[in-house]
Amino acid sequence: MKFNLIAAFLFTITMSTAFGQEIKYADLATAERGEFTSYLGSDGAVYKIGDRVKIGVPSSNKTFAFITEGDGILLPITNLLANSSGTETEIKRIFVVGNKRSGYTVAFRTKGITGLSNYTIQFENALSTGEVKGFGLSSDDALAQLKKAKDKLDLGLITQEEFDKLKAELSKYIK
Repeated sequence: MKFNLIAAFLFTITMSTAFGQEIKYADLATAERGEFTSYLGSDGAVYKIGDRVKIGVPSSNKTFAFITEGDGILLPITNLLANSSGTETEIKRIFVVGNKRSGYTVAFRTKGITGLSNYTIQFENALSTGEVKGFGLSSDDALAQLKKAKDKLDLGLITQEEFDKLKAELSKYIK
């Protein structure tokens, strides 16, 4: 009886660690490999299993560098082709990959267009190159909004307090 309780307790702790609720971009430096139900990205947005992300433009002329198609078992792993630009794909898994030496990163496994294959997205790299369109603001978008707010402040359309509040909010997106 005691053994069963101890085993159940250890199983519960192991499962909650292995399938943690949320991983944050800021925690990746100390993260370990595992699966998660949501991810707070560098763009400030939360990505969850079941959400749909939009595929942007490839970072090279014909293929995506940070989005691959296939599983390596039934279908070979290949870089996604440019004709997938503009499509949406549903997040099926969120997981941390890497090691202490090279560092950790978040990847999404998503449904392929045909449903027969899956995509693997190295999320932060794909986000920074425009291969994936994030839910949050890009650095350029946030800077443009801040410049508009500064113009409004200079014209007397908003108060200094309103500008400072918006500046504090947008600063986390500006790199």
